[in-house]
Amino acid sequence: MNKNNSSIQFLRYIPALIIIVISWFLSSQPTLPMPDIQFGDKIVHFICFGGLSFSFALWIRKNTWKEYPYRGILTATALTSAYGIIDEIHQSFVQGRTASVFDWIADTAGAFCGACAFYMMLILIQHFHTR
Repeated sequence: MNKNNSSIQFLRYIPALIIIVISWFLSSQPTLPMPDIQFGDKIVHFICFGGLSFSFALWIRKNTWKEYPYRGILTATALTSAYGIIDEIHQSFVQGRTASVFDWIADTAGAFCGACAFYMMLILIQHFHTR
């Protein structure tokens, strides 16, 4: 791998790291505005952790996605779910916040959907690339 290619490869880590930093900052706040709809906070968790999982999917090598796509989905989901647990524990130490298993379930469900969306995107790219 040449030097320019490794520099470009490093860029794939940046989206997930940005999401983690923003998420950690928001989790450190005593309160946050939430959508005024039923289960609005769970929807926010689902979407945010779906995006994080999609970003983690960038970390997984192309060969893994080609040969073992379920491993890619499982890995991105597991990384995101683990971060969700860490985030919930972190929130338990923030005044005005609590840890919630239901938030973690929304995190993990979003993570699974984000990883699946990434895989579907790869399939679409491959489909249109081979046309």
